[in-house]
Amino acid sequence: MKPISKSIVMFSGYIALGLVIIGLILCRLKKKKRERVEAPSPCKVASVDDIVDTKPSFTSTDFKTDVSKSDYSIYSTESAFVPSSLVVLTSPIISDLKFEDLLSAPAELLGRGKHGTLYRVIFENGMVLAVKRIKGWMISTDEFKHRMQRLDQAKHLNVLPALAFYCSIHEKLLVYEYQPNGSLFTLLHGKQPRRKFEWASRLKIAAKIAGALAYMHRELYVDGIPHGNLKSTNILLKNNMEPCISEYGLMVMDPQDPSSSLNGLNSMQQQTKGTSTNGFKADIYGFGVILLELLTGKLVQNDGIDLTSWVHSVVREEWTVEVFDKSIILDGASEERMLNLLQVAIKCVNQAPESRPSISQVVSMINTIKEEDDKSLVYEP
Repeated sequence: MKPISKSIVMFSGYIALGLVIIGLILCRLKKKKRERVEAPSPCKVASVDDIVDTKPSFTSTDFKTDVSKSDYSIYSTESAFVPSSLVVLTSPIISDLKFEDLLSAPAELLGRGKHGTLYRVIFENGMVLAVKRIKGWMISTDEFKHRMQRLDQAKHLNVLPALAFYCSIHEKLLVYEYQPNGSLFTLLHGKQPRRKFEWASRLKIAAKIAGALAYMHRELYVDGIPHGNLKSTNILLKNNMEPCISEYGLMVMDPQDPSSSLNGLNSMQQQTKGTSTNGFKADIYGFGVILLELLTGKLVQNDGIDLTSWVHSVVREEWTVEVFDKSIILDGASEERMLNLLQVAIKCVNQAPESRPSISQVVSMINTIKEEDDKSLVYEP
């Protein structure tokens, strides 16, 4: 064989050998990648707290019913869940629910606050639940269990009860029945076209919330358990549009009361010990803000303007009628009764907690206004 031919054969052999080696390497890398994907992991999905582009929503219309297994899970890498049982309270709806079922079910993120995250969880049988995940509440397991049992005993038609709960040192889960109609906040301030929300409906919601809050205060005063974070996003609407107070008795996350001494860790400790009465007065303030939202249709904070401060300034200038939502004025609402409810709201948001009325006094004042309004409807031609 000529030298040139030998060189060509040798060169071809080197090329063939190189291709074989490259092919083996590629096969090996592919196999490793497949093993990495298929390997079991203690986490179904990434932590929802790491997802920064999620847009919270409080309505059901934005969610798909055919949620896939790739959606968020309550279980995440940041979770401190330890083997434990889910404590099911007196609820036949989820009597057979297991803690593992809750963790494995696909969940959608509805909203996230400083200390908690809210999920919509859908099960294979079609059941839909709302799960509140709380982190950083330094309350003992025994105290938390006692608190949940007391809340379960103080039932009211217009207070959303917890169906079950889970408790560890670092994290707590609360399970609720999902409310598809969203919140009072959404009804008043939602971006979607607002449904008609006339004066009579607003007054009815105010009376229902006041009555429910009065009942809870009366039942849980000795235990020192106020709502702690009363605001329009925590007023949910049932299928019949009945208002329902949610998250009663949870840790104070975002105090609305500027004059309250219940702030930060101190508020959590005082609520837990049940030694503070200011928490109940803070609830009165929160309710007063809700009344102002119902009357004005305005946000609590808007472009740096505080709703309570704005209302006080308008009233001082004697332009009181300018306060009210134009839609209820056009609806023919009684100016006198709107002014009476405004006076109730102003009393509730008094900067001095001791000067605010009790919830029973608030209920009496609102019921009087509602009775007068109901009579006017009866006698209208």
